[in-house]
Amino acid sequence: MCVLLVEDEPMIREVMAETLQDAGFDVYPASSGDSALELLSNPPRHFTILITDFHMPGQADGAEVAARMRNLDPGIPVIIATGRPEVLQASWREELGYCLLRKPYLPSQLVRLVRSLLGR
Repeated sequence: MCVLLVEDEPMIREVMAETLQDAGFDVYPASSGDSALELLSNPPRHFTILITDFHMPGQADGAEVAARMRNLDPGIPVIIATGRPEVLQASWREELGYCLLRKPYLPSQLVRLVRSLLGR
């Protein structure tokens, strides 16, 4: 199982990547929406799930990364993480089927959610 993990905070990205790797996932971390879009343009492998922060510096936010991922693979599970869910709610559309993960969260919560979405 291959995870695209998009998080602009280096420490959070490192801990989450390590936690997911320890749980048996292959993880490709990206430090911004822009770098995630570059990975999606030339993916090193087929991604099976996307975990992305919503608010990030640069041109692309988490919504744009999720939309691009869903264009490539309409059925892929998407987790959107945010520390400001009230801002996200204004643009949130339930029919997109994204899972919302509110920050702060424990690494174990993320692993449980990923396993649940992937049926593991």
